[in-house]
Amino acid sequence: MSVVMPVTVEERDVDRGRCDSKETFFNSNMYFYGREICFILALLITSYAALQNAPPKISKSPSPIPFFPRTSLVADFYHGQLGPAFERVAESDVSFLMYYAPWDAESQATRMQFKIVAQYYYKQVYFAAINCWQPHSECRQQFSRVQQFPVLIVYTQQNKGIQYKGIREAAHMIRFLEYVLRPIERITRPADVLRLMSVYDAVVVGFFNFSGIAGSPGYYSFYTTALKFLERDPHREIGFAVVTDMETSAQMGIDWTPTLRIYMWNETLQYPHQAEFTPDVLVKWIFENTHLVSVWVTPPGVKSLTLAPYVEEGSVLILFTPRNPLQDWNYNYNMLREVGLEYYNCDLNPWVSNLAKHLASERAEMKKKYSEIETECLFWKEHRRSEEDVLPVHVVGEQWRNGSYHSGQTRRKLYRICERHSAQLHGDIDDDGAHVRENDLNMPKKCKKEERVTCSSHLDYGPFTESQHRYYICCKNSHSLSFHTSMLTGIGDERSSDALQEAASIERCRRLRRAKRIHHPVFPHSAYHRKSPRHFTGLACNTNKTMSLIAMDSLQFHQFAAGLGIDVLARHDKTAIVIFNVVVSCTFVIICSQY
Repeated sequence: MSVVMPVTVEERDVDRGRCDSKETFFNSNMYFYGREICFILALLITSYAALQNAPPKISKSPSPIPFFPRTSLVADFYHGQLGPAFERVAESDVSFLMYYAPWDAESQATRMQFKIVAQYYYKQVYFAAINCWQPHSECRQQFSRVQQFPVLIVYTQQNKGIQYKGIREAAHMIRFLEYVLRPIERITRPADVLRLMSVYDAVVVGFFNFSGIAGSPGYYSFYTTALKFLERDPHREIGFAVVTDMETSAQMGIDWTPTLRIYMWNETLQYPHQAEFTPDVLVKWIFENTHLVSVWVTPPGVKSLTLAPYVEEGSVLILFTPRNPLQDWNYNYNMLREVGLEYYNCDLNPWVSNLAKHLASERAEMKKKYSEIETECLFWKEHRRSEEDVLPVHVVGEQWRNGSYHSGQTRRKLYRICERHSAQLHGDIDDDGAHVRENDLNMPKKCKKEERVTCSSHLDYGPFTESQHRYYICCKNSHSLSFHTSMLTGIGDERSSDALQEAASIERCRRLRRAKRIHHPVFPHSAYHRKSPRHFTGLACNTNKTMSLIAMDSLQFHQFAAGLGIDVLARHDKTAIVIFNVVVSCTFVIICSQY
């Protein structure tokens, strides 16, 4: 018989303590080993990451290559160097620079247009292109924030750059450079303001006193303003002119210089005398205070709100017609301006009425003026003016006859050139170097008859024909006394009066020939008869609604017309007129065979 001895409390506590100590020892060992394992894993991971974080291998950018051909008239700084480029800019009166990225599609498309402009103006403007995308280049470091290429900037002496923001086509850039070279026109009489208003939508006129030797205060600021405003108005829809004598200023009501005025279709604003006369302030004031009766709209080619201000106000009339930047006038747009003047002439303002009449008379003469320029250009060729082409100096023994100045001047130019060409083709050269036709000089009876009947008219008027060569030579020899003279002839002097007139004529003909490549001029087929007042004169005030009048170039923005359901390129002269209102969702297309 076994006896079970009872376990005391003390023995039970001793056994429990032994178990707890073993468990504690085990846990502490596990913690120690776990910590060591984690440390080793972290060390391995860190070492692996360090080995894998070696600098990435980046291939070097390819060596730059010329963007323009080496035979081009454009100096290509394809390494992106600014120093040499701006050394040449500092030496030139006018420079046109193109900042490009070689991979950019717009830069590649503009390249050919830029070359054409350089071929046209290389004698007067320095052309250069700079690769502004080349890594670590001067241009990239200086203009790192450029977001869109190409950037076209014109630099003039003592002026900051003027960015070109217009259409990147050769014709538009050529016209822009023409405005840069001649930013201001001169006014010699008050009537010139009305003439300029028929050319521009508004005219900014500066009045200065040039009686002193030092020049007129404020003129340089006005000149710079005319240049800077081209950034906002690359098509020069707002003209700039200057009055330089106090007599004309007094006739126009000006007794203080410098003074600035904006002549608009319905009012004239004058710049405050005490205001700051600086280019930045003047540009802002002109932009904020000019309002037009009609306007050309040129969307930038990306998503924008260009049309929103006109569409949201109510009805809008859009004239789609070709806009040739190399032509000095646009028949259809002048007609739109004339309609707008009549439409908004609520109180029969005499200034508005006179401007509308002047636009109408100008439109009636457009085709005739264009024909005269074409006739003149038939006898001009693009070549350098050489000594062989200069006629000897003659003292003409005939009095000045009043008449159409421009017509007479044009005819006399034609006869001088015709005489030279006739001699080269059919005649001889006398000892003095004058080109004459021997057969013509041996016809005294014809000369006498021509003197009595038509000599004076041939000198000044009438269309020129080949048969009139002999008449001109007869008239010149019978009415002129030729003397040798020791006075300067201007031979070889590009700044002489004759050379400048010839250069201006050559420039007109060059521009006319290039303008024909873009689009033929648009003229009406029927005779134009103006009725005044019109049945719509002042109509804008008789209704509670307004209509915006805008024009768009159908050659550039025909897709807008297509969006309105008009295939403008298939229409006569690529011209169409549409009226639409987005509020009531209605569209009216004017259908007519002639306009």
